[in-house]
Amino acid sequence: MTLRNLSYPTHRLGKYRASMAVMTTDPRSPEFAETTSETRRRFRWTGWHTGLTALAALSALVYLWALDVASRSEYYASIAYSMSMSWSNFFFGALDPAGTGSLDKIPGSYWVPALFVKMFGFSTWSIEAPNAIATVAAVIVIAFAANRIAGPTAGLLAGAAFATTPIVAAVARSNQPQSFFLLLLALALFSSIVAIQKKSLGHLVLAGVWIGLAFQTYMLEAWAAWPALIVGYLLIEKKWLLKIRDLLIAGATSLVVSLGWILIVSLVPASSRPYVGGTYSNSPWEMVFGYNGLGRFSATTSSTGAYRSFTPPFSGDPGVVRLFNEQLAGQIAWLIPSAVLAVVLLFILKANKAITWMLTLTFATMAVMFSVVSGMHQFYTSALAIPMAVLVGVAFAVARKDKKTWAQLALIGLSVTVSIAIALSYSSYLPWLPWIQLAVGIGAASAVLLTEEWSLSRTWWVSLVAGVSMLLTPAAWTIDTINHSNAINPVAGSGANAMGGPGGMGGPGGMRGPGGMPGGANGMPGGLPGNLPGGMPGGGIGAGTGAGNGPGMGAALSTNALAFLTENRGSAKYLVATYGAQSAASIITSTGESVLPIGGFDGQDPYPSLDAFQAMVSSGELRFVLAGGGTGGPGGMGGPGGPAMSGTPGASASGSATSTGTSIQSWVSANCALVTDSRVTAGALYDCAPAQ
Repeated sequence: MTLRNLSYPTHRLGKYRASMAVMTTDPRSPEFAETTSETRRRFRWTGWHTGLTALAALSALVYLWALDVASRSEYYASIAYSMSMSWSNFFFGALDPAGTGSLDKIPGSYWVPALFVKMFGFSTWSIEAPNAIATVAAVIVIAFAANRIAGPTAGLLAGAAFATTPIVAAVARSNQPQSFFLLLLALALFSSIVAIQKKSLGHLVLAGVWIGLAFQTYMLEAWAAWPALIVGYLLIEKKWLLKIRDLLIAGATSLVVSLGWILIVSLVPASSRPYVGGTYSNSPWEMVFGYNGLGRFSATTSSTGAYRSFTPPFSGDPGVVRLFNEQLAGQIAWLIPSAVLAVVLLFILKANKAITWMLTLTFATMAVMFSVVSGMHQFYTSALAIPMAVLVGVAFAVARKDKKTWAQLALIGLSVTVSIAIALSYSSYLPWLPWIQLAVGIGAASAVLLTEEWSLSRTWWVSLVAGVSMLLTPAAWTIDTINHSNAINPVAGSGANAMGGPGGMGGPGGMRGPGGMPGGANGMPGGLPGNLPGGMPGGGIGAGTGAGNGPGMGAALSTNALAFLTENRGSAKYLVATYGAQSAASIITSTGESVLPIGGFDGQDPYPSLDAFQAMVSSGELRFVLAGGGTGGPGGMGGPGGPAMSGTPGASASGSATSTGTSIQSWVSANCALVTDSRVTAGALYDCAPAQ
C-alpha cells in the first residue's frame, strides 16, 4: 500500500479545513472575517427585533412602575401568602395559613405569586409583579403569533394593540387572577396558528395543553378557545380521518390537563385537605362547574340547591351592546368595531382561510360570552383583547402588503372615530385627548395616501404612524393606570371614583376608610353601578385598610388590637376567627398568623359546622372570635344575616352557610365574653375561653 493510499481523502480534508476556519478566533485572519460576516447575515438585527424590544420594554415600564406602592386585594394577597407557607397549602390554594379552607377557584393563578412570596418575602410587589411579568410575556407571544401570519407589521401592531388595551394594563397592575390566564391563552393561540400552518399534530396537542393549563387559572372560560380551533383545523388541507384523529388526541390531552387538579382533589379525603371554597358539598366539581360555571350565568341559586351563583355587578346588564356600556366601553371596546372590519377585510383580501376562521370564531365566541354572562368584573373581558388585537394587526398588514389603500384608510378611520366617540363619552377624563387623536388620525391617513401617490420604497414609518393613530387614546388610558391603582376591581380611567356611583360603595355606611373610595354623583369610567344588589349595610367595613394599600375589603384591626390577640391567644392554633375570608385577609397579611375564616370567601360556605367550631374552642385551638367589622360577617356583605354579592339570599340548601354561620354567631353571643379591653376598638371581639 502506497503512502498516497493512506492519505486523508481530499474531499474530507476540505471539510476539515472549512471547519477549522469556522473555529478560528484570530480577528486578523480572512477566515474569521468571512465567518463573522456569515454570522451577521444569519442573525441580522432587524426592525422587527427593534420594535419588539421597544414594545416589551415600554409594556414592562407601564405594568411594573411603582408596583411596590400600588393597591392590592387583601383577599387574594392573603391567599398567595397562605399558599407560600406549605406545599399542601400551595397545591390546594389555601385561604388561611392553617389550610382550613381553600380559594373558590382552581389556584393556578396563584402558584407563581406564592413562589415569589416564598423567594422574596411577602409584599405588594411580590404578589403583583408576577401578573405584570406574565402580561409582558403575553404581549411578546401575541406579537410573534401575528408575525407568523402576516409579518413584522402585523406582529408589532397586534402586540401594541393588546398592550394598550386599558383593562389589560389595569389587571396587570393588580393581584387579581387573570394575567396568567391571558398568557396561557396567547400561547394556545400561537400554537394553534403553527398547528394550522404546518398541519402539525404536535403543535395541536401543545395548543390543547396550553388550554388545559389555562383552565387551571380561570376554569371554563379557557375552553372557549376550542370551538374556533376545531373549525380552523378542520379547514386545513389534510385527510379528514387524520384531522379528526388529531383533534381527538389533542382534545383528550387538553381534557386530562384541565381536569387533573379536580380529580386529585376529589380523591384526597376531605379530612386531609382544606374545605373547597364556593361550595355546599366540599366538592371541586361543584366549585368549577356549578359556582364558577352555571352559577355565573344566573343571579339566582340553583333550584335544587346543588350550587350557588356568584355574579359580580360591575359590568352592567347582559345584552347585545353590553360591551359598549358605561362600565365596559372605556376598558375594552376601543377596537371592537375595527376587529369586525378586520374580519371582513381578511375574507375580502383572501387571507389564509383556516386561520381567518379561527381568529374570527375566537373573537365572536368571547364577545358573545361576555355579552350574555349574568355578572362579571370588567377585567374578565381582557381575554377578548387577544383575538381582537391579532385580527386588527393582521388585517392592516395584509392590506398594506397588497397595497389596498382603501382598506388601510378604513381601519385607521374607524379606529380613530371610535376612539374619539368613547373618549367624548367620558368627557371629564383627559378632555384634551380627542382633539389630539383627531389630528394624529388625519396625519396617518395623509401619510398612507401620500406614500401611495409618491411610490416611496421605504415606508415603515407609515405603519408606525398608522399604529399610533389607531391606538393613541387607549394607550393614554393605559399609561394613566399608573396613577390610579385599584386592585379590588381593576379598571382603567380616573381612580378617584373607581367603584363609586350614585348610592354605590362609599355612600353612608359603605366602603370608606383611610385611602378609601368615596361615592359620588359621577362614577368613573367603568365604575360600580349605584345599585349594588343586596346593598352594603352600614358598618359592613371595619375601620382602616389593608396594609395601607387602599380599602381592605375586610376587618382591619389596629396594631394595638393585634398585639392584644397575640399576647392573649396562648397556645391556640388560630389567632382569631372571623366571619368570611375577606375579614380574615388583612389580619393574615399583617401578621402571617392563622385566622379561621368562618364560611370562606363570602361567609356562605358551610364550614366549620357548629359542632366542629365548639370542638375547636373546647380543645383550645380557638379562643377569640371577631363578630363584625368585615364583609361576610353578620350584617355584612354576603355573610350570615347579610345579602350575598349576587343579591341572592345567603341560604338555599339545607346545611348552608347561613344556618351554620348564624348558629355559630348565636352560640358565640351566648357563651363567649365580649372583650372590653381599650386596645380593641374595631368590631365586636369575643373571648370564648375567658380567664377565670
